[in-house]
Amino acid sequence: MLTAANDGKPYQISPTVTQPEVIDVKCLLAFADRSGRVVINRAYADWRPLGGYAESLGEAPLELIQLFPNKLGNVAVHRQLSADVITHLEQAEPADIILIIGGGSEYRQLRQIVQAKGRQLMGIGVEAVTDTFWIESCDEFNFYHRLGCRKLYTGPLDMVSLDAERARSLLTVAMNQLSRYYGTDWVQQVRIKPAIIRQEPDFDESLLGYEAFSHFLRDQGDLIERRHREGEQEPEFRLLASEDSGDEAGARTPNPEHLATYYLRVAGQQGIRMPDPIIMWEGIDVYASFLADDITFHSFSEIDQECLRLLREDFPTLSMTEVKKVRQVLFKCFLFRPSVDDTIGFHEDIKGIEDIEDRYFDLMLARIGNNLEEPFNYTALSLALTGNPDQAERLERIDGEREEE
Repeated sequence: MLTAANDGKPYQISPTVTQPEVIDVKCLLAFADRSGRVVINRAYADWRPLGGYAESLGEAPLELIQLFPNKLGNVAVHRQLSADVITHLEQAEPADIILIIGGGSEYRQLRQIVQAKGRQLMGIGVEAVTDTFWIESCDEFNFYHRLGCRKLYTGPLDMVSLDAERARSLLTVAMNQLSRYYGTDWVQQVRIKPAIIRQEPDFDESLLGYEAFSHFLRDQGDLIERRHREGEQEPEFRLLASEDSGDEAGARTPNPEHLATYYLRVAGQQGIRMPDPIIMWEGIDVYASFLADDITFHSFSEIDQECLRLLREDFPTLSMTEVKKVRQVLFKCFLFRPSVDDTIGFHEDIKGIEDIEDRYFDLMLARIGNNLEEPFNYTALSLALTGNPDQAERLERIDGEREEE
């Protein structure tokens, strides 16, 4: 729900700036009271910029759980919330109803645990951004605007940066990522919007004039192809093959998404079996947590199992094959020290996440760059290595330092 404020990026503002009150907290708390006696009442967020809620929250018996953004600027609420719910369910007399406000498919595993304990799962979400799977997973689901709550604050529309070209670019990146991840050109419609939102949390097709996401997809006939096979509930889409253009300017500036796919093919030819770029980037975050906690392992199998457990909190269907690819890439980065005490750890000169990222970038710059005749497109390279374009300047700087050496 918080994505409705601050141009869809509520955590990317200075902590000294008061966040506008986006959500009708009093209305939601009243609904919870009507559902039964509240046993535990917690709200999870990075509360530093959310001073606008002080009055509403101060009037309620609500425990505020402080969380901090990760390196991508996201606050992983579901991890802490899920852990707390599981702990509560292990108690002698847990609550009969678990009410989650603003949930999604990231709670898939939690849904199974709640139902296995014989408890009821109730959800509240915003109709435009809540995925169908989560709605169907709950025993009862309510849309925010149908509870009689105040309309979500969205701010002036002229402050929103989303436009048609940006939306089409996000769609192209999402389709490429999903195609690589699932190993097929055809992608189910239900998977596409979450992949777009992972890149751009403020994405909302209504800002482009569409009543539904399916209408937005249908209007991209020059970019994607649609099919709906008999017996399947969901339609599927695939990217159309790009046509060669005689436009010299177009030839000089190839599509970054297409170049990213090409760069990954080059890496594959050089023995780098890459997982999906987003998985790789999140995997680096997981390995950095091992480093920060000074964790050592007795085998690579132990590393893979723990990495899989953590990554499945964000990617519930992730396979062990993808996790092994993360570790194999990092192994080629000389991340691990030789075993001296029957344990596997990190080289002493690796102090933090930036060191891991730099080694990863150095490896990929060498393996890909040494096999290109043309200069790098760093935006495309960032897409290929992280799933997002925001590391382009850093990659260019590192590549420049390599050239100077």
